[in-house]
Amino acid sequence: MRSAIYTGTLIHARRTPAEHVFRYPVVFYALDLDEIPELDRRLKLFGYNRPGLVSLRDSDHLGDPARPVAENIRAHLAERGVPADDARITMLTNLRVAGYVFNPVSFFYVHGPDGELRCVLAEVSNTFGERLPYLLTDEQRIEPLKDEHAFRHDKRMHVSPFFPLDQEYVFRMGEPGDTVNIRIDVLQGDERPFWAQLTGTRHDLTDGQLARAAARYPLMPLQVISLIHVEALRLRRKRVPFHRKPRFVPSEGSVAAAHDQAEGTRSRGLRPVEPTGRSPLSPVVKALAMRGLRHPVGGWFEVEMPDGTVHLMGSPESGPRHARITVTGKDFFRRIARRGRVGFGEAYQAGDWTADDLPAFLEILALTAEDVRRRPPASLVPAAISKRPRLPNPADLIRARRDVRYHYDLGNDLYEVFLDPSMTYSCAYFEHAGQSLEDAQQAKYRRLCEKLRIGPEHHVLEVGCGWGGFAMHAARERGCRVTGITLSTEQAAEARRRVEQAGLADQVDIVICDYRQMQGSYDRIVSIEMIEAVGYDGLPTYFANLDRLLAPGGVIGIQAITVPDQRLERYRRGTDWIREYIFPGAFCPPLTSMVDAMRTSSELQVEGIENIGIHYADTLRLWRERFMSRADEVRDLGFTDEFIRTWEFYLAFCEAGFRTRALGDLQMVISRAYNGTLPQWPEERLAL
Repeated sequence: MRSAIYTGTLIHARRTPAEHVFRYPVVFYALDLDEIPELDRRLKLFGYNRPGLVSLRDSDHLGDPARPVAENIRAHLAERGVPADDARITMLTNLRVAGYVFNPVSFFYVHGPDGELRCVLAEVSNTFGERLPYLLTDEQRIEPLKDEHAFRHDKRMHVSPFFPLDQEYVFRMGEPGDTVNIRIDVLQGDERPFWAQLTGTRHDLTDGQLARAAARYPLMPLQVISLIHVEALRLRRKRVPFHRKPRFVPSEGSVAAAHDQAEGTRSRGLRPVEPTGRSPLSPVVKALAMRGLRHPVGGWFEVEMPDGTVHLMGSPESGPRHARITVTGKDFFRRIARRGRVGFGEAYQAGDWTADDLPAFLEILALTAEDVRRRPPASLVPAAISKRPRLPNPADLIRARRDVRYHYDLGNDLYEVFLDPSMTYSCAYFEHAGQSLEDAQQAKYRRLCEKLRIGPEHHVLEVGCGWGGFAMHAARERGCRVTGITLSTEQAAEARRRVEQAGLADQVDIVICDYRQMQGSYDRIVSIEMIEAVGYDGLPTYFANLDRLLAPGGVIGIQAITVPDQRLERYRRGTDWIREYIFPGAFCPPLTSMVDAMRTSSELQVEGIENIGIHYADTLRLWRERFMSRADEVRDLGFTDEFIRTWEFYLAFCEAGFRTRALGDLQMVISRAYNGTLPQWPEERLAL
């Protein structure tokens, strides 16, 4: 018998506009449509159009309920030009339990007599009782990632009120065998807001296995529909936007009205701040915060409450830093009660509090929080966090493009407001006090070029070229050829214009491409603060591709924002305000994570390393001062006051992180063993 039971796991993962992931165990069935009558005769616990421990009715799937499901599926395929009379059709589906079934999606694999897959029919149902089949043939095929069948199809039926209609599906599915693996990605433009994955292990379809499945997965269809509604409530609590259900036409699918289509359009700017609401924990959070900050570390501050009262936290003896905080309303503590440290940043975005010296206050908080964390009972929290399960979250091409464009496609005119003339958006290197930002950025580029010994004979690949600052410097000062790649269309257009204007078009080429898709061999590879977009799970792929692209005897220079190695588990299992609002998908890798990824995926090894992170504090300070001094120009560009507060908090937050050395910025020289082109003697420290 080809029919079988599969037991496994279903994972749902939403990435925008709020992170939401859940997984639960499932049982489902693979039924050969031609074996259904035989299963009905042979199995005591299975019923076909009759009661049973589990059962199947012809009305559970598309077509005439008075005809067998096998006839209905073959007729549907024949009407669409797919020969099915001689086909073997295997259905993956849920079965009725206690007379009830709900199938979010059933798959029909259609094989010819030669065993070749002719097509897949994905029958999608929603909780409104509507059903629509998606026929996946060679016309919908896309390039597979591995041993799978892959199809892309536009979305034609409203399924969830938390998704608009203007989306596409990518179906990736292996053949049902000893195991089955099916993944569905939801695409919206260049974004991938959602994916689901169903995996299972095969068992023979017998009465014994049916009984075991019923005991281990009781009332499976009722669990499915219940979990759908439970997760909907959780999404509602996370303020995920709600989309009105459009009209459904059985032969066409859902038909969106004009106003529904408008809801799916995107506006310029960052994600808006989450709305606040009442929380019964607000008084408790306020009391704990005021108590916990009585003895700050590294400085002292004053807190002015909405009623005018002022609380003094610490004294000048606490440290050199000082700030005055003004709380403007009750929403400040409400946001923290509801969203924790993310809510703290949201409160600043919303204007619920202000500070006369924002970086100083954030430095005091960082130092105080670290002091508290080192003492019991707070010191027990990291161990608990390290045991929390974490789902893989690799930065695939779709997500990478989405994340890059979210931040970098805000508009070149915005970045021109606060960056230096080279449009360099990374840590500078200040060689002496009073050095200008522009000179410090060029000093950083010179150091990298010297460390890599870049010469006129070299072809350099820059992974994440930004607006072309390094590429132009290297081509102009070192005489080399440079190919710069980026995923930002805004950056690429401006970089090409700047290269042309500088007369370097014959040496510098700017390409919109992901590093995983690049081909060729390069003498030097440079990647300046791009690795943070790779993600923890993507580090091996990143280094494997750099190794693939590096020519024999070549050298790589990477500048990477890092977190301390000891904070890895806390960091990668949690979230923070920066990743929620500024850099979605970002992961600042600890040094050990990068070295481990090199070891397991490539022949690369670290030849030299320098931490220039303290220079980032001054870089960010200058950016913030420039930005805030030209806030009116930012408003004239069409950005709101909320955006200005968001950007100010982002720059100050990062400045505090580097000033307190909670963050680092490593310049690493990387190569392979046995590389005879590396220097034979220790070089003198650069003094340019």
